[in-house]
Amino acid sequence: MSSADVKSNGPSGMTCRASVATELSEPGQPGTRVSGLRAQAPLVPRPTGASGHEPFIDRDPNAARIALTSGAAGPLGGDHYRFDVTVGDGSSLLIREVSATLVLPGVHGHPSLLESHAHVGDAAALVWVPEPVIAAKGCRHTHTVDIDLAATARLFYREELVLGRHGEDPGDLSSALTIRRGGAALSIQRFDLGPNSPGFNSPAVAGSSLGVGSIVIVDPDGGLPNETVVIDPQTAILPVDDTCVQITAVGADALALRKRLDTALTHIGEPWGREQTWSAVPR
Repeated sequence: MSSADVKSNGPSGMTCRASVATELSEPGQPGTRVSGLRAQAPLVPRPTGASGHEPFIDRDPNAARIALTSGAAGPLGGDHYRFDVTVGDGSSLLIREVSATLVLPGVHGHPSLLESHAHVGDAAALVWVPEPVIAAKGCRHTHTVDIDLAATARLFYREELVLGRHGEDPGDLSSALTIRRGGAALSIQRFDLGPNSPGFNSPAVAGSSLGVGSIVIVDPDGGLPNETVVIDPQTAILPVDDTCVQITAVGADALALRKRLDTALTHIGEPWGREQTWSAVPR
């Protein structure tokens, strides 16, 4: 199942579109303002303040912060959500979520789609720490994230995918993350998980794990690991080039996955990780 499949069939449930945009408060001066904010239930982005550890922009008063809240349950089968992000040249934006995204089956068994698109301009920074996407039993969901970076843009993106609620069989979840820089592919990954994805529980994909996650860091100034580091059999730090690194991990459940991703960030160190544990929800 792909996003094209969902679109060609047409949404049979709720459709919504939300967006956020930032720009410099004054040209040539530090300081970011939210220049555009569109909410359409159930996707409701709201300005918020600094809290917890924030990679790249920790407590930076010049950065803008958005919390993405949910105005209703879902997405449900047949729903089609779209979230657009534009980070203007020189500006900085942090996006986090208030709660996990619980994907549920609809009445008619139709697939659901949540697609996110982001553009990050020159000398701009996007820090995006969503909460987990949980594929409940019976769902058929496609989750796509497409990020375009300018040549000097910075990015921190974290993704946690969880198969089923506690003690529940998983639903079907197709996840695609595409990151481009200057129009060229930088990091592309796709997971097809769930009972209708043959081999998803083989050692080559998720094995017996119910949590699959990744973090992608892009910093044109470098300073990232330049050699592969295998922290444990379930966690690895994989350099893409001198300015980009990807962390990949699996875990028996959502908590185990989060701890492994946090441990990998601690291994990389400041300004991306700290000795004290942090999560996508600031503590």
